[in-house]
Amino acid sequence: MKINNIREITKKEKIRGLSRTAWVVSMLISGALYPHIVFWSFLLFVVLLGFFYVVEFFDDDIIEIIINRLKFRGKNEYFS
Repeated sequence: MKINNIREITKKEKIRGLSRTAWVVSMLISGALYPHIVFWSFLLFVVLLGFFYVVEFFDDDIIEIIINRLKFRGKNEYFS
């Protein structure tokens, strides 16, 4: 039996060219400024989207890499 592969296993879902994480990070950061500085929050949202488009052009997993690096901040010394 032959079945067409509709989606690659390693391919991630994108919404208008960006990963879901990039959209969420952009919305959260600009949304935090919204009540205080309305115009600048919209401008920051556009700048963040532009930044993420450029960064994800070079590496699709860059946001996950940055989040994982920030999670595992620890000393480089290990004691046994």
